Amino acid sequence: MRPKITPCKSLKHSLIYNEEKLTSKQASCILAENFLKDVHRLTLDDKLERFQRLSQLNERVTTSQHITLNFDPLDQLSDEQMQKIARSYMKELGFERQPYLVYRHFDAGHPHCHIVTSHIEANGDPKVLYNIGRNQSEKARLKIEKEFNLVTKEMKQQLRQEKEKIDGVQRVTYGQKSTAKAVSDVLEYVTENYKYATLKELNAVLKLYRVEAYRGKENSQLYQHRGLLYRVLDEHGNYIGVPLKASFFDCKPTLDNLEKRMQLNQSLKMNHINRLTSHISWELFENPNSGIKPDNLEKFMDNLRREGITVVLKQDKEGNCSDAAYVDFHTKCIFDSKDLAPDCNLQAIQQLIERDRTRRQQQESLDESQELEHTHLHRHHHSHGLGL
Repeated sequence: MRPKITPCKSLKHSLIYNEEKLTSKQASCILAENFLKDVHRLTLDDKLERFQRLSQLNERVTTSQHITLNFDPLDQLSDEQMQKIARSYMKELGFERQPYLVYRHFDAGHPHCHIVTSHIEANGDPKVLYNIGRNQSEKARLKIEKEFNLVTKEMKQQLRQEKEKIDGVQRVTYGQKSTAKAVSDVLEYVTENYKYATLKELNAVLKLYRVEAYRGKENSQLYQHRGLLYRVLDEHGNYIGVPLKASFFDCKPTLDNLEKRMQLNQSLKMNHINRLTSHISWELFENPNSGIKPDNLEKFMDNLRREGITVVLKQDKEGNCSDAAYVDFHTKCIFDSKDLAPDCNLQAIQQLIERDRTRRQQQESLDESQELEHTHLHRHHHSHGLGL
């Protein structure tokens, strides 16, 4: 939960803002505490009058507080739960005897509510607000998160970390903790568990972890001396930071050691190629016997992902595919598309991209045609004095 207390110049302005949201169906008033009437019977005049009576007790106080309680999208809260949370929060702030209104808003992607209240007490004294956000509000947040089992900052961080894991191994994020240790964990797991027959295939899975094995240009000393560097990638696939030599890592993922594994992997991979090609053929043709072909690249990739297969594509600015590889997480095998049957190779993916492009162009053309037809019809009716 993220509470926010913001000073505002006019309590009336804050109230009107929430009432306008109420009128436009973007909010509902779910709670009215310390009012004479039930929340559903209160009119705008009733609400204004209650706050104005307090303001008249101390005309020197010209400011008010606008409170919002923001929740994580994973917090699926009912109105009743939000009411209880609002009551608990206001009690922790020492506002339980103050009149306040709670408006639940629906104009954002996360659950949240606005609280309209006055900090002038019944005797006319203003409540002490010094450091209320840092002290009372923060204590209230911690208590409420625990009491109502809400998503906390720590839980969100843990969820993000879990999302960043592949096969239980954390993706590398440059600048977080020890980059070298993170790269070492990835290399140790990937080189030992996956079946790759070329450096290109190894990179297909390493790039999913934001790591790349780099030999350098063919005329470079690094390449000529069969050296190997490991570079960290950012989320866009760009190199970042200082590359590390293969000899730096305990698992010694040098070119010589990798090539020994590649020779062994070449035969081991072939035991699993039928599983991969069967899924690719099915998704490319839906039913190979019918010849029906899908026309959506994203759907093709999503369907394979559900089967534990990730497609690693290299596309140019026009969206054409210049390279592709398949990472099968079930069998721990990586296949270059060039090594697969014609109906599963790079050309098949490119044909899918072209069908997708054609479909979108046809749809755009149809939309333009319908818009043109609508314009002509409108002009025709207008010229004859008719309404649509």
